[in-house]
Amino acid sequence: MTAAPPHLVMVTNAVAPDKLGGLERYVRELSRGLVDAGASVTVVSKRTQPDQPGDERGEDGVRIRRYSPPPKSDPLFAARYPIEVHRGVRVGIARAIADAGSRRVLLHGHFPVPMLGSALARKPYVYTCHAPVHRELLSERRNSYALPSPVRRTAVGGLRAAERHVLRRAHTLVTLSDFVRSEVAALDARDGARVQLIPGGLDTEWFQPADERADVALATTAASAPRLFTARRLVERTGVDLLVDAMPAILRRIPGAHLDIAGSGPLGETLADRIRATGLEKNVRLLGRIPEAELRDRYRRAHLAITPTTALEGFGLSTVEALACGTLAVVTPIGANAEVVEGLSRLLVARRATADALADAVVSVLLSPDFSALRLRARSHVHPRWAWPAIVDAHLALYDHLPSLR
Repeated sequence: MTAAPPHLVMVTNAVAPDKLGGLERYVRELSRGLVDAGASVTVVSKRTQPDQPGDERGEDGVRIRRYSPPPKSDPLFAARYPIEVHRGVRVGIARAIADAGSRRVLLHGHFPVPMLGSALARKPYVYTCHAPVHRELLSERRNSYALPSPVRRTAVGGLRAAERHVLRRAHTLVTLSDFVRSEVAALDARDGARVQLIPGGLDTEWFQPADERADVALATTAASAPRLFTARRLVERTGVDLLVDAMPAILRRIPGAHLDIAGSGPLGETLADRIRATGLEKNVRLLGRIPEAELRDRYRRAHLAITPTTALEGFGLSTVEALACGTLAVVTPIGANAEVVEGLSRLLVARRATADALADAVVSVLLSPDFSALRLRARSHVHPRWAWPAIVDAHLALYDHLPSLR
């Protein structure tokens, strides 16, 4: 007899739509899929804006219990943050357990700092490692904290130790890619050996090709006036600056190429200056953050999507989104990128994460005689194996072996 669906307590740093990064969307969409499968879910997460309610139930049935972290501008931020997060998460978990009613209560963590209290208390939990967070603090997050360099080094070291402890104490460890599995092994070889791989999921009913796609016309314009698209956070590790630097070489071989860049972040002004300085205003546009419907539409209308990552790509969500919409994606050989397109075509992986290599890959795919045939295979490469129903089923099977919190 199959056990009744459990109540999941998802503990994370932030959740969509409060923040719209890959991890935040993953937690929300996994939670929504679990609710659709009959489970109940409470997400424990920090506020990203002061006016967000402490208790909210979304239209998708997911309940969010938020707590307030200290402001990043506080000179004592590094000292106060773990204390206030621990307090907020402890209260949030207690309330989430009360939300469960008579259901079995299971704990699933997605970020190390808010999970540290549970690790120290030796509570049973599943932990999904999305990426090594202590390494992100050195790159993407380094400009967002008011920390002098010596203090920052201490904070990174402390975060690395906390992350390692959270991994070690987890009942079950999950990663979304072999790349992240290797990162876990670098922290602790024993933990790397016990990782279970469950890929990231995608709403492939939303991200799907448009009915009116005309592949013959697309193949023709790919060689003369291709539309290139990338949706990335504008930070160093996502490589958007690399893609802008690749555009002059692309335009020398395909003068009609046009690139649209969706996303926001601290590199926005630098990229705008670089586009103007290199005379690319007519061929490269910064769109800023765009709504989900427009994101899907731009994937559908693009000849080619590009994921130009230079570091720490834990899954490659934007690549999967493009492929699900029937659009090919060129990637760099960094992180999990190559894993996502493996088995589709070697042409889609640039030789290196450099502007020249990226330009070569983009041109090679656009001018390939196999362009139309590859494009027709794009969606079937990710659907249904990375559709949420399959990923939710894998998690429910995993949860069967996890002890309850009560």
